[in-house]
Amino acid sequence: MVDGSGSTSTGHRLETMSDGHRFARTVAKDRLCTLMIRGAVPFDVPMSERSLAEAVGLGRMPVREALRDLAQDGVVAIEPGRGTFLRRLDRAEVVELYEARVAIEGFAARAAAKKSFVGDLSELLVLLRALRERSDLDPAAVAEAEALGDRLHAAVVRGAGNRMLEEMYARIRLRIRISLRLLQRRDPARILATLDEHVAIADAILARDGQRALAATRNHLRRGHKVTLANFDALLLIGERRDSASPEGDGVGGARRRGRPPAGRKPRRAD
Repeated sequence: MVDGSGSTSTGHRLETMSDGHRFARTVAKDRLCTLMIRGAVPFDVPMSERSLAEAVGLGRMPVREALRDLAQDGVVAIEPGRGTFLRRLDRAEVVELYEARVAIEGFAARAAAKKSFVGDLSELLVLLRALRERSDLDPAAVAEAEALGDRLHAAVVRGAGNRMLEEMYARIRLRIRISLRLLQRRDPARILATLDEHVAIADAILARDGQRALAATRNHLRRGHKVTLANFDALLLIGERRDSASPEGDGVGGARRRGRPPAGRKPRRAD
């Protein structure tokens, strides 16, 4: 058992206070990201540190520090005197994110193939093909498909064997996993197509075919970007009817709506 000092009941110290503090902050960030990926944190409603702390099972201090980290990552916006908000990507940011991904992940896929990278691609390939063979995609299968996709993209970048490239990718990865995904819709046809595209990328890298890996990655990102932009434009037309219907936040971590819209928020955009 670990007490508040970071020591076990037998007196053996597991970690220093600073290590424990850092660990709690990291755990808080991971759990907050999970909430955001699931869509449990609403846009345009100031986050309640108390509600978030209760949701992730931690104290308010590590949650507050995790939110600061997420602000540096561009996932949330901290507005003095108004609160902390989950950031929306605007159209220009969606395009820029796509361009950055094509540059980073396209190069990484070709480099990984040329370096005969394997890593966990063989395992991922088996799992992706097995999921693709399923006749139905229930919510659990959709979540699995997304998780496997995240693992694949991270593995490909790691396979390039370039630490600077990995650092560049790490800086935009949360925006991809949270901000970009919240613009997407769970369309079964697109999910199945994405599984096929992920299989094609992994297969090309394992076959050591750099050009095919590059082409497969670019094709996957281009098709995903096209769908994302279409969804983005559709959301602009929907407006904020759901938000305007209730003055209260309707998700985890939401506080009472107050004040004007967040600075820089685009008009008529729905979550």
